[in-house]
Amino acid sequence: MNQPFTSRRWLLPALFTSAWLQLAAAATPTLGPLYADPAHADLSGLWLVSGGFYFAPDRSVPKLLGEYKTTYARRTEAFNKGIAIDDLTADCLPAGMPHLLTVPYPFELMQTPGRVTFLYEYDSVVRRVPTDGSAVKPDPDKATYHGNSWGHWEGDTLVVETVNVRPDTQLDFTGIPHSDALHITERWHRKDAKTLENTITLTDPTAFAEPFTTTRTYQLKPKWKIAEYVCEENNRNARDEQGHTSGGAPARK
Repeated sequence: MNQPFTSRRWLLPALFTSAWLQLAAAATPTLGPLYADPAHADLSGLWLVSGGFYFAPDRSVPKLLGEYKTTYARRTEAFNKGIAIDDLTADCLPAGMPHLLTVPYPFELMQTPGRVTFLYEYDSVVRRVPTDGSAVKPDPDKATYHGNSWGHWEGDTLVVETVNVRPDTQLDFTGIPHSDALHITERWHRKDAKTLENTITLTDPTAFAEPFTTTRTYQLKPKWKIAEYVCEENNRNARDEQGHTSGGAPARK
């Protein structure tokens, strides 16, 4: 007598589960198109700059003008003597652009239709670069550490323009200065399967005698993961038994 009731009791959850799974499958969007950009070259991946620290690999610097030349000479003298320079990052403030392009920490490049997103381990910075023409006009009275960026594609090359960067930031840890007129042009392309190349041109008629161009390369690190970076706790360059900290990013496999 109980068998029909038992069968119906187990049949109802089964029917409900089946219907729920069908409904969920129909309602769940396909994630592929949201996280890919089939219309353009694939630059996505987790990357690490080759030979960071100095802005240019050959340690060349822009031809500085006037007060900017004087400022850099003062910083260079201090730097060579091992004396701390007036660097905002010492107070855990952002490095800013274009310094961010050469810090020795990895970043993840994500491509989506109409946007490229840079996710940096260093200081947990996120750069959102629209490529669909929707960039907001920069407000010169509201300069930021990383400025206002927008991009477009030229064949397999992603071109990113950045302006409106705070003038109190520096190009690298040696303290190369710039003014609020700085205009950064990045040209990103995939040199080969494991190498990303970025040709960077800095134009600053107030601080530089002429535009300055350098090329940086980045190596693919598919097995790495972005780690937490908390400058205020110095959780990435902890002090040793003598109280000293290491320079650059901690080694990892």
